[in-house]
Amino acid sequence: MKYSLIFIILLTSCTPFWKNEVLMTDSDFAEFDRQYSPDSTMILLNYGIDLGAFGYTKAKNAILSLSDTTKNLCDYSVKDDLIKLQWINNNSISAKIDILPYLRNGNQYELKNERINEIEIIVTPYDYLEKDFERVIEFNELSPNKKYELIVYRYSKSRTALNFIHISIIEKGQKIPKYGNYLIADMQSDYVFDGEWTSDNNLIFYTNAIYADMVKHYLVKSRPNIDYELKIDNERFGHKYRWMKRAAANSGS
Repeated sequence: MKYSLIFIILLTSCTPFWKNEVLMTDSDFAEFDRQYSPDSTMILLNYGIDLGAFGYTKAKNAILSLSDTTKNLCDYSVKDDLIKLQWINNNSISAKIDILPYLRNGNQYELKNERINEIEIIVTPYDYLEKDFERVIEFNELSPNKKYELIVYRYSKSRTALNFIHISIIEKGQKIPKYGNYLIADMQSDYVFDGEWTSDNNLIFYTNAIYADMVKHYLVKSRPNIDYELKIDNERFGHKYRWMKRAAANSGS
């Protein structure tokens, strides 16, 4: 049952399906949350489309006046890359832009405020790192040729609320970069759950059948020129979605 649930979550998060018109009266309309403006004249609506057995589409946000609730929500929807929307006052909303896709792809992100339905959306960057998070090293292994370190780390407040992993390859003794220079996962999964150097100074990562096809989307485009092999190990990791902590064979520290 747990395996099936994870599979449904994966499908829904990647489903490209959407409609050009979404009405709150549609049979497949799903409301997840709503926030009223301080004066209660506007609604920040978080919604999606019910896909039946496959769960729901990725959620969208719309900024509506009370009279707009009978109209096409797509006309009032916020860009998909804006997250964590909150009312500031009656005329403005704060939003964050997830910068991790830009870090992976090596692209520049633009901090541009938007305006929808006469409400200003004030945009700031977001990397899922909070002020009270600490960096935790999950795995650290020196390459056989003693030149490089494989560092797997995450930023978390506690072991009971794990954030996702960053994977970096650095020259021995060099500073660990803030963000992974080889792979940056996300809140859904770490996508790889174990890894190590091979005898020829390349990498091998282990995943499961659920996430194997997703790993390539979380690799950093400008990553160090070290090859990797991906192996599916459902026996060890069939129901996992976070890297499994273990001691390194030979630490670089």
